[in-house]
Amino acid sequence: MNIVINLIKMVGGLVLLIYGMGILSTNLKKLAGEKLKYILKKATNNVFKGIITGIIITVAVQSSAIVTVMVVGFVNAEILKLRNAIPIIMGANIGTTITAQILRLASLEGNGIFTLLSPTVLASIFLIIGFILLEIKKKQKLKDIGELLIGIGLLFTGLTTMVSMASGFSDIPIFTQILSKLSNPLLGILAGAIITAIVQSSAATVGILQAISQSGIITYASTIPVILGQNIGTCFTSILSSIGASKNAKRVAAVHLFFNLIGSIIFMIVIYTYQSLVGFSFWNNSIDMGGIANFHLIFNVVCTILLLPCTKLLEKLATLAVRDTKIDESDEDSSEYLSILNSLDERIINIPSVAISNILEVISKMAELTQKNFKKSIKLLNNFDTKKLEHMKEREDIIDKMDIAIANFLVKIGNLELTEQENKSVTTLLKIESEFEKIGDYTYALSKLIEDMNNKNIKFSETANNELYLIYSIVEDILNNTSNVLEKDPSNIIIDVQALKEISEMYREKFKKQHIERLKNGKCSVDTGISFIEILSAYEKIVDHCLNISIEFSNYKSNQQYITKHEYLNNLYLEHGEDLKSKLNTFSHKYEALVDDNKVKI
Repeated sequence: MNIVINLIKMVGGLVLLIYGMGILSTNLKKLAGEKLKYILKKATNNVFKGIITGIIITVAVQSSAIVTVMVVGFVNAEILKLRNAIPIIMGANIGTTITAQILRLASLEGNGIFTLLSPTVLASIFLIIGFILLEIKKKQKLKDIGELLIGIGLLFTGLTTMVSMASGFSDIPIFTQILSKLSNPLLGILAGAIITAIVQSSAATVGILQAISQSGIITYASTIPVILGQNIGTCFTSILSSIGASKNAKRVAAVHLFFNLIGSIIFMIVIYTYQSLVGFSFWNNSIDMGGIANFHLIFNVVCTILLLPCTKLLEKLATLAVRDTKIDESDEDSSEYLSILNSLDERIINIPSVAISNILEVISKMAELTQKNFKKSIKLLNNFDTKKLEHMKEREDIIDKMDIAIANFLVKIGNLELTEQENKSVTTLLKIESEFEKIGDYTYALSKLIEDMNNKNIKFSETANNELYLIYSIVEDILNNTSNVLEKDPSNIIIDVQALKEISEMYREKFKKQHIERLKNGKCSVDTGISFIEILSAYEKIVDHCLNISIEFSNYKSNQQYITKHEYLNNLYLEHGEDLKSKLNTFSHKYEALVDDNKVKI
C-alpha cells in the first residue's frame, strides 16, 4: 500500500513540476513581452550569441521544449530566419541541463552552504518571496514577478517530492526487473523518447531518472540509453507545434530532430563501441543524481560543439526533408499577403505583446493594400481597364481575409489574462482594423461604380474630372497620413487629418453646387450627375473612417479616453486651435495652387 501511495505522490510531484514550468513560462513572457522579440532579433545575428540566448531563455523557462515551440512560432511569424534559429535550439539543449544540475543539490543537503542551495530550501525561498510580491499588488509588474517566483517554487517542490517518494522503489522486484531491461540500448532509447513525448519535457524526464536514482536500482548501463532517448523524445513537442505552420517553421522542428538524432547516434556508436572493445569500469554500477546530471550536460555540450560547424548542413537537411512547393500566384500582393499572415501565429499568442506588435504590422500591410486600391481607382475613371479592376478585386479579397484573420487573432488574445495596457491594445486594434476594412470596401465600391459608368458609357466633362481629381488628391493625402499613424506620432497626424478633412468638405460642397448648376443648365445628364454625387459621397465616407482611425490611435497612444468623437474634436480645437488654423492655411494654399496651375487633371 505504501508503494502505491509513494507512486501517487511521485506523480503528484511531476504534475507540480510541469505546472510550475507553465506558470514560470507564462509570467516570463509577460515580463519580457515585446523585448523578447527585440532580444531574439539582435541576439541571433551571431552564432555564439544565439547559443547563449538559447541557454539563458531555457534556464529562465526551465524547458527546452517550450523554447523550441516559441522558436517555431517566431520563424513562422517571420520574426526569425531559419538559419538564425538553429543556434538558439542548440543553446536550448544546453540550457535544459541546468535543471538537473540544480536538482542534484538535493543529494548534497546537510553539507554546509549547499543546504541553502538545495531545491527544498530554494523552493521555500521562492514561494515566500513570490507570495509577498503577490500580496503587495501595487504594480502589475510586481505581481507578474511574484507569480514567476511561485512557479519556480512549485517546480522545485515537484522535483523534491519526486526524489523523496522514489526511495521506496528499490523494494519492488518487478520495478527493478523492468529498469534492468533498459540496459538494452534500443529499449532504453525508446522508453526515454516515449516518456518525454508524453510529459513533453526532457527536464522532467531527467528529473524522474534522478529521483529513481536515489533508490540505487538504476545503473549507468540502463540510464544512458534513456537520456539519449529523452533528447529525441523532446522533439515531439516541436514537431506537433509545427503542424499547419509555414515551411520554414516545419524546418525548425526538423533541425531540432536532426540535431538530437545525429547526436544520439554519434554517442551510441562511440559509447557502445568502446564498451564492447574495452569496457567502462563503472558500466554496471549504480548511477546517482550527479552522474545523471553530468552525462546529460556532457551529451548536449559535446553535440553542440560537434554540430556547430554544421549549421548549414542541418539547414540543408531540413530543407530536403521539408521541400518547397510551387505556389501559383496571379498577383504579387497575394504572396505578400500569405507571407504577412504567417505572423499571426498561435504559437506566439501566449506572448501578447509580441502578438500585438505583429498585428500592427499586418494592419500596416492592410493599410498599404487599401492605399494601392485607392490610387488605382482614379485611373479607371478615364481609362477603364478590366484587368486593373480584377487586380483591385484580388486586393480587396486579401483585405477582407486580413480583416477576418486579425479579428479572430485579437479575440483569442482577448481571452487570455492580459495587462490593462494589453487589453486596451486589443480593443483599439479591433476598431482600427475594422475601419481600414471599411475604407477598402468603399474604395472597391468606387471602382465598381466607375465600371458601371463605363458600361453605360457615362463620361464626365473636363471640368467635372478636374474637380473629382482635386478631391481625390486631398483624400489621398488624408489616407497617406492615416496609414502613417501606426508608425509616427499620432498627435501631429490627427491635426493634419482634421485640417485636410475640413478642406475636403469645403471643396466637396463647392463642387456639388457647381455640378447642380451644370445639371440645371443641361450641361450634363441626370445619370452623370448621380454618378458624380456618388463618387463624392464615397470620398466623404473614406475621409470619415480615416479620421476615426486617427482619433482612435491618438487616444490609445496618449492614454486618454474620450466618450465621443465630438468630444475629442472639441478638445483638439481647444488645445491645438492655432496649429489647426496654420495647417488649414497651408493646405488651402497648396490646393488653390494646384487649381491655379491647372495641375489637377487626371
